[in-house]
Amino acid sequence: MSELGVVDSLVSELLAGGRTKANNAAKLLVFMSTCKQEAALKAAIQGLKHFFVAAGQDGLLTPYSTGIRLAKRQKIAPASDGAQETAGDGTVTQDDAEAQYLEWLSRQYVSFINQLLFLVTGVRQTAAAGGTGTAPPPLPQRSAGVQVVASAALMECVRSELGPGMFSGSLYDRLLSGVLLSPGVRPEVFALLFTKYLQLADVRFFTLATVKAVASRFSSSAGAQTAASASEAGKEDEEDEVAGATRAAAAALADAANANSSSSGTAVSLPDLVRNMYDVLCHVTETLPTDTQEWSTWCGAAEVNLVTAAADKSESARLRRKRKEREEREKQQQQKQHQDQGSQQQPLQRKVQWANPITQRRLYGDAWLALLALPLPVDVLRKALVRLPSAVIPYMMSPQLLADFLTHCLNRGGLTGMLALNGLFLLVTRHGLEYPEFFAGLYQLLVPEAFVARARAQFFRLADVFLSSSLVPAYTVAAFVKRFARLALGASPAGAMIAIAFIHNLLRRHPALNVMLHKPNPSSVPSGNGAAASATLATRPSRELAKPVPSLSGPGVDPYDEMEADPAKSRAVESSLWEVEALRNHYCPQVSTFCAVLDKDLTDRTKTAEVNLEDLLGGGKGNGQQQGGAGSYSALIQGELARKLRKVPVAFYPQPPTALFPTTLAADDMAGTHFKQERPAKA
Repeated sequence: MSELGVVDSLVSELLAGGRTKANNAAKLLVFMSTCKQEAALKAAIQGLKHFFVAAGQDGLLTPYSTGIRLAKRQKIAPASDGAQETAGDGTVTQDDAEAQYLEWLSRQYVSFINQLLFLVTGVRQTAAAGGTGTAPPPLPQRSAGVQVVASAALMECVRSELGPGMFSGSLYDRLLSGVLLSPGVRPEVFALLFTKYLQLADVRFFTLATVKAVASRFSSSAGAQTAASASEAGKEDEEDEVAGATRAAAAALADAANANSSSSGTAVSLPDLVRNMYDVLCHVTETLPTDTQEWSTWCGAAEVNLVTAAADKSESARLRRKRKEREEREKQQQQKQHQDQGSQQQPLQRKVQWANPITQRRLYGDAWLALLALPLPVDVLRKALVRLPSAVIPYMMSPQLLADFLTHCLNRGGLTGMLALNGLFLLVTRHGLEYPEFFAGLYQLLVPEAFVARARAQFFRLADVFLSSSLVPAYTVAAFVKRFARLALGASPAGAMIAIAFIHNLLRRHPALNVMLHKPNPSSVPSGNGAAASATLATRPSRELAKPVPSLSGPGVDPYDEMEADPAKSRAVESSLWEVEALRNHYCPQVSTFCAVLDKDLTDRTKTAEVNLEDLLGGGKGNGQQQGGAGSYSALIQGELARKLRKVPVAFYPQPPTALFPTTLAADDMAGTHFKQERPAKA
């Protein structure tokens, strides 16, 4: 008989015979570690899953059940007629047999869980992680199908091993930690987690707790602090779900370290670990409904109202007092309803942390903060910066904690700095963050390289958003206008047209700056030492007095200092847009024609409209690269090819040439005789 036939026979007897055929579970466990057929392995996993899930629903797999029964061995009730009693010759009683069966069942279940984790992650489980400490079986087949079946079986055990309506957070933490830390996990396992489980409230909570614990363990700055807080939490409350996730993550890290020491290349690298955690957090729902009865859970406790929210450990004294008052009122109302209806009281609801919406929200922010504390690869860093303003900051309890991370990214410059400015802009405008150097940082990002960057379309879209407010000071806007005008002189035609569009829109938003277009003689720094120079210096702000007077001064000198990092000190309001006149004579006719948008009266907001930047930036595809902009080289070439010409130039001669040069030229001219110098005659 083939292996599949043997497994099917053992599974049928096990599920039909119950305890009488319980030894088949041990045989199937041996088959899981030795069988070579993938179909037989899957059949053994499915059969053992049904057996142990049924045992868990009956309360036989509860970790404390064996200890409780052994403690009550001496205080049992009188046995029935069919029960075995303790005899003088050492006969085993029924209670002793029950305790032995439960102990044996617990050992088989632990072996089953360890083999499933080994199939999914390829990491041998140690005693610290809940294993038996024995030698692991040889590596079985770990195809995508086997890993998916093993993962699904583990998730069934998560909601059954503690009994109906219970969620085993420790088992799920071991599974998720192993998936994150193992390089051999197939993408199908992640797809199963993303599509089926991460949207559920209880799975969401323990996912965030595990990601936070794993990230904190790898973070050099928060590692010691997290370990200390985890040990304190374990001493204060042994049932704390977050502390359990921390312990499970530590055990998984120990398993990964042991695997790495025994076999090189079996532990995931830190960049890959960061990518795994980022993908998991991206598929976690940002928020949950306020009413817990609207939640969807894997254990099914919230749907049938079996659990209630535990107290948030970080709540203030005022919130704690209000919560206790609300719970007291609800308890009195329930008692009154039961008395009026004459019905029996319902069983007390269990208090769990994952049923608290505030705890869920706080843990969501903590998981992201722990991930961002790690050294992120460039691709993950930019993806995270794009995701923060829309999917993270609005759902955090304290988004101001991201200010240091965003400031550090801003100092890196380039596209990373611009993406960080997007998050800082949201913190400043909506969350009360005081960041006076915001526009100075944006001003420093406007460099010639910005016009040729791959993600220039996204770069300038964000810049337009930041400069769209009419509350920005005029001297700051003048510095940006002058910077765009100066950059347009050396930019490509596409970049020059984008800069002109920014100049037009900024001047229209701030009509007081239109004088920069019509200022024939900009003010210059006086070079003399007379009374006129003293009077001029007296009228200058005090911050400009400390600035050294440039050596070049007088008529025709631009007072704008393009090397100044602070836009408020660049003296742009004293200058004029002479660069626009140079752009009118641009070598590209489209650029010179586009300068006509500045000829209108921009102070009349009813007769003018802002230039649509999307027509110039084009549509970004994936990486933000400019596609199809009106000023791009491809658009210019397509425009020239589509233009109708009245007189088409020909590529042939009216008459075929007969010589390289015309015959009208004199022979001596061709010989260069006119260039000979006559030698002086000898005396």
